[in-house]
Order: sequence, then C-alpha cells, then structure tokens
Amino acid sequence: MKPSFLLASAACAALLCVTASAQTLYAVSMRTYADSSYKGVEGNLYVVDTESAVTHLVASLTVAGKTPVGLDGLAIHPKTGVFYGITAPTSGIAPHSLVKIDSQSGAVTPIGDLGHTGSDIQFDLDGTLYMWLPGTYQMATVDLDSGVATPRGHSFQQGVLKGGIALIGGGRALVSATGGKGTLDVVELATGTIAPGPTLVGAAFPDLIKGLTYSPRGIVYGINTDGGLPPQANLVSIDPRTGKVTTIGPLPNDTEALSFGPELADSKDMTAKMLEWRFPVLAGLFVIAMIVIVVAMRSKGSKG
Repeated sequence: MKPSFLLASAACAALLCVTASAQTLYAVSMRTYADSSYKGVEGNLYVVDTESAVTHLVASLTVAGKTPVGLDGLAIHPKTGVFYGITAPTSGIAPHSLVKIDSQSGAVTPIGDLGHTGSDIQFDLDGTLYMWLPGTYQMATVDLDSGVATPRGHSFQQGVLKGGIALIGGGRALVSATGGKGTLDVVELATGTIAPGPTLVGAAFPDLIKGLTYSPRGIVYGINTDGGLPPQANLVSIDPRTGKVTTIGPLPNDTEALSFGPELADSKDMTAKMLEWRFPVLAGLFVIAMIVIVVAMRSKGSKG
C-alpha cells in the first residue's frame, strides 16, 4: 500500500473525528405559572455541555419579538440546519403547532396546527420529521410545510403524559414513554410497530424520562424530570442495551427537549472550543503519527 494512500486515509479519519465533535447539543424549556419567577409561559434556547450539563443561554423564545412562548419539542434539520419546535397544547399562542425557530434571536414563527398533541420531535437523516404522540402511544410524521401530523401504526391507550424519541438509524427509533422506571422501547419507523426494550434503571427521578436525542458519537441522551412545581430536570445518558441511566448533571427547571445541531457562531468561548476539540485532534494526530512510523519502518526494512 502506498504511503500517500495511508496518509490520506489517516487524514480522513482525523477529519471524521473532528466532524463528529462539531455537533452541539441544544435544549429548550417551557416555564409556567408554577415557577414564581416567571410570568405566563416562557421558553428559552440553550447550548448544553454534554459532559457537565452546564448550559449557556442562547436566546429567549418569542413570537413577533414580544410574546413569550415555550416549546415541548426541538429538532434541527440535518441538511438545512433549520431549528423546528412544537408548542404545548396549553400554550397561549399557537397551541399544539409546528414552529420554526431563529437560532440566533429566538424568534419563533408558527407553521401550522399539528392536529395532534406531541411530546417530542426528531429528524431522520433524510429530513423526515417524526413526532411522538403520548396520548395514543404512537409515532407520527410531520409535514414541514403545513405542520400536519400523520400517525403511524396502531394506537394504544397507555404510556405517560409525555415521552421522548431518539432516531438511531436503520429505520428505527428509541422511545421512553412509560416513566423513569419504565422501558426503553424500539419503534420501526416504516410501520410504527413498537417492541419492548430493556427496563430503565438508575434514574434519579422515577417520574419521567423525555426529550431523547442520539448524538453523532452514538450516545443516547435524555431529560430525567420529577413531578415537582416547577419540575427539576437532569441531563442523563442511557445505555440502549441495558437500560442503565447515568445522571450527568442538572439542567434548568422545566427543560423539555434536546437536539444536536451545528454549532452557532460565538456560542462558545475559545477555551471551551479548544477543550472540546482536544480529543479528536489528538486522536487524528496519533493515527497519522503511527502510520508514518509504520511506513518509515517498512522503508528502512526494504533498504536493508
């Protein structure tokens, strides 16, 4: 094998590592009258550190720049990078609707009524938007132009008031909709068929796990919340094979949803960026160094 090809392969490997790290975790919240420090419903958009759960406020969410609005779900289009959300059925403005979000200003633009109450949304790699319907324990697809949701599969009268979904590839999704001590089930996206998965263990709050998302590195994250007023929330990771829940750290009260997307300009200071990129850069340099050593040793051996 030619040294130039090996070096090119190493460079590609390093580039893939860096690309995977460039995805940022975002969260949205929906605070209500239960929180005495807020008036009405108010939502915020945050950047979340996946290692510590520390959040950085990006913007407050408003319609027409003045009316606060909270969101139940968040999804970022994999091709366009556009932020989408869904409003709660109790929202004072555009209830149970699909909306677009300006990720810089927090401006929210309603698209249309969903026709159903959803608790979480996620995109697949092709840009199809899926939504979880907690009332009927079903998956649905959402039209990005009209906002209309179309259920898939059979409906069931079970589950909890909310739930989260994470699309994991291969035409499948994970769903947590039976509480913090329930199960992490698997949904076939084409048919809506649901198969029971492992029992969740280790959640600090038994009430609910919602707002699932699947990272570019293959880690399932979610929000573990209690039934308090306002609800406390923790960022957690979940092992999809065993159901083990690991608490990472506290999130702002009433955090509702998570989603990975491209990094916003100026969303992190230089120190944070350097710390985040240190592993993939070092890994890429290590791979390149090892290949150079191997090539040099082979060249020396052939000359001898």
